[in-house]
Amino acid sequence: MRTRFLSRNVVLVKRVLCYAFCSILFAGCARLPALTPAILEQAEQKWAMHKPGAYRLVIEMSGDRVETGRFEVLVHAGQVINFRRNGMILPPERGQDYSMEGLFRVLEQELGLAEKPSMLGAPEGYTIYTTAKFDEITGRLVHYRRIVGGVSNSIDINVMEFEENPK
Repeated sequence: MRTRFLSRNVVLVKRVLCYAFCSILFAGCARLPALTPAILEQAEQKWAMHKPGAYRLVIEMSGDRVETGRFEVLVHAGQVINFRRNGMILPPERGQDYSMEGLFRVLEQELGLAEKPSMLGAPEGYTIYTTAKFDEITGRLVHYRRIVGGVSNSIDINVMEFEENPK
């Protein structure tokens, strides 16, 4: 009886310490504000008001369960007209998720997944941390990071270059 009680306490203490350590580590490393539906909506509204007719993006994506890649996207009138992944030319229609509008859709999906941590493999009691930084004037995405507590399933989307009305 005593062993069972002690064993449960050890498991509970380990969980609490692991959660506290992950929270401290996350807070110290993230340096990005938490992403909420209200913040995303505000960024999308700014983007709708300030988006240029044409723009070029260079995005670096990495994570535990995604293939690391560098994506170059040229957008004109809301449509991807040129798309490269790691320097390789791909059909433009495959690049729609990498336009700024596509990135906003991805973030909306990410917020939906954050409400159901088990969908991304998080053990019971763990959560998903979503953080993002947007340009204060235009609302465009600058950096997004998702960390799933209790499991290695992160994603990092970093907009390395943004150029309005490229030649």
